[in-house]
Amino acid sequence: MPTNEFSSCNLKGTSQFNSGTIRCIIRLFAIALPLLFWLSILQAQTAELGDIHGVVIDKKREQPLVSHSVTLTAHKADAVETQAATTDENGNYRFGNLPLDPNIHYTVSTVYDDTDYDEKDLVLSTWVPSLKINFGIGAFTDDNAQVRVKSYTFIIGPPPADHAPDGAVTIAEAIGIENLSDLPFRTVHDTQKVGAYLSLPRGVEGFQPHLPLGLRMNPNTNQAVLKTPLPPGESQLGYNYIFHVEKDKLDLSRRLNFNTMRFYFFVPEGIGFVPRAKFFGAPKREQIHNVVYLIYESNENKTFAAGETVDLLLNVNMRAAAGALPEQTSNLGQLILIAVAAALAGGFFVAALFKLRATNNITAPDADNTSTPSDAGWLRKLNPDDREYVRVARLEFITHLDDKYEKQEISERVYKRLRREQTERLTTLLEAQKRGNNA
Repeated sequence: MPTNEFSSCNLKGTSQFNSGTIRCIIRLFAIALPLLFWLSILQAQTAELGDIHGVVIDKKREQPLVSHSVTLTAHKADAVETQAATTDENGNYRFGNLPLDPNIHYTVSTVYDDTDYDEKDLVLSTWVPSLKINFGIGAFTDDNAQVRVKSYTFIIGPPPADHAPDGAVTIAEAIGIENLSDLPFRTVHDTQKVGAYLSLPRGVEGFQPHLPLGLRMNPNTNQAVLKTPLPPGESQLGYNYIFHVEKDKLDLSRRLNFNTMRFYFFVPEGIGFVPRAKFFGAPKREQIHNVVYLIYESNENKTFAAGETVDLLLNVNMRAAAGALPEQTSNLGQLILIAVAAALAGGFFVAALFKLRATNNITAPDADNTSTPSDAGWLRKLNPDDREYVRVARLEFITHLDDKYEKQEISERVYKRLRREQTERLTTLLEAQKRGNNA
């Protein structure tokens, strides 16, 4: 009768270990440990893979598109790889076995009726290992009543360090906008089909987009223009520019293109900028990034209709304002971070979200893009201490995003978009720090 080396390993009734029993246990461990080792590797490898999936719907017919091609493009360093998938009978597609590598940026795209549809700058990570990207294609709404601005936030700060001392300030604007339709919104602006456009005050200089990077300023119409259709649900738009105080006034008034619910001003304490309009109440005082802000909020009982010219003039006490603006060169980056948080809050004060702990020596790698992110310009103007300060700020804000999403205080779509954008900019900052250390 055939036997193996473990045939004598009978531990039943054994009251104590003998040398044979010990040898048997050692043999068992010799077999079990390699198996456990390989199982742990397999589990780790599996945990490091993610997927991008979704459904493609023909919105004209309200039916799934069957056997329709969807393309995934992966951008990593200088390499670009593509793969294709075809939708099933329910319009579903899936790209699986994708590495959770924050250095890889994905684009999912498809073409229908000679129109390109894409979702860019997707990043998979251990925080977000799976992304659902749906395409509702073939139909748009152009009904302005379906779009509303939930919050319009202005943050005032100093101009860039290399700007002439001519009464200029930096204005960061953050807009929380919502498309109430289940169709993407598209309208016509200056003979072009665009997703949305927002009026700017006259005299804007140095327009820089932040959310999303595709925002552009049309100098002919003085509008900030989003070229891609505005998707259903909530989106955040953000940009900054240089503006000038004239005749002791900072006039940011403009005509509204959409119904608007709320306005905010974040004004550094002591500079004497006070909204003229009576619908702004007494300010709240909050310290953010070591700068104390007076936060003016429009009356919650007042809304503003599309087509209305809203009074956003601030009177300035120049004697109080002289030399009062903070002089940190990193302040522009801080304004952008506050603006993003303001858009995320969607009508609520963000100071509670955004107060920083005195955290040091924190690192977090994340995504970059083959194109130059909008942070790159102002990051070059920061000294090493400033860059470290902004790094900690970005990490803190990402933590707050995770916390709000876990508590279901923001939608999944908003969470994924904002987290992706913040991790991209964090990587840009880390690379700037690395270049500075190597210089």
